[in-house]
Parts: sequence; C-alpha cells; structure tokens
Amino acid sequence: MRHPHQPQRNRREDHRAPRFDGRREQLSASTEDIEEWSPQGPVTELSAEHCWKLLNTTTLGRLGVSIDNQPEIFPVNYTADGASIIFRTAHGTKLRDLLINNTVVLEVDAQIENGAWSVTVKGAAAIIGPDAPPGSDADEFLPRWIPTEEFVYVRITPTEIRGRKFEHELRLIIHPA
Repeated sequence: MRHPHQPQRNRREDHRAPRFDGRREQLSASTEDIEEWSPQGPVTELSAEHCWKLLNTTTLGRLGVSIDNQPEIFPVNYTADGASIIFRTAHGTKLRDLLINNTVVLEVDAQIENGAWSVTVKGAAAIIGPDAPPGSDADEFLPRWIPTEEFVYVRITPTEIRGRKFEHELRLIIHPA
C-alpha cells in the first residue's frame, strides 16, 4: 500500500536509476535533486553539483578502504575542489593500504535542522607526493593532527558521487487511553 505522500511511480519510466553498463561514466544518477519519500520522512537524492557544495561545507570525512577483503575506515581532513578530493596523511597504515588497493570511498555527513545529509564519493586514490598540489589551499587548510615532519598528499578522482538529504517528519502519536 502506498503512503498518501508517496508519489506513484511506473518502474518502466523510472529514469532516476543509473545505468552504468559496467562502466562508471556518470558521477551521479541525476543532474538535479530528486525528492522521494520514505517511512521516516522525505528523502532527497542530491545532484552532483549539490553534493560538491555540501562537501565544501565541512572538512572531516571517513575514508573507506579494503585490504585482503577486510574493510578499514579512517577519519581524514580533506579539501574539495569540485573535481577531486585532496587529503594529507603520514606514512603508516592508511598510506600502505592505498598503495595496495587504491579504490576508495569517502563518506561525509552532517546533521542539519530537521534532518541530516550524507555524501559518498567513490574513486581512485593517487599519491601526489610530499608537496601540496599547485593552486591548492590544502597545505594551509588541512590541520596537522599528528606530530610528523613528513606528509604525503593524496588525490581522490571520483568515479561516482552520491548524496541524500533526510528530513525528519513530525508525527502525532495518539496512545489509547
């Protein structure tokens, strides 16, 4: 049964589902935000442009990697330039993992009034080197959390970017007397 606020859809005409044909040519399923409904309240599938704007509102994300079929996740400070993500790391587990398997995901989220948003960026990580990329504010912008003299800059080139905004819906609950 369909909820009264849930739009009726014809699956054959559902143009929102991305079709990648085994390739990751599209970064997002849509070029505009698409409002949907869930039992918890309204959900908006965000456009790639909206995702990049949200990525620029914060600097802390979670980097997911997979080594020997074991997931690992690391907090990272990053900067986004609308085409890639740059973060800095010290020599250690994270850097070693990236050298073994450079396929990564970055997840960033935040709570907002009456809801939350989440953006995931999947892509390939490439080691840039010890110096910040030319034209980047990464050296000035990214905080240094660990006392080390040697950092390595890493760039994530996205193959896919997805985002969702969730809104809480206030509901009146009446308990029987």
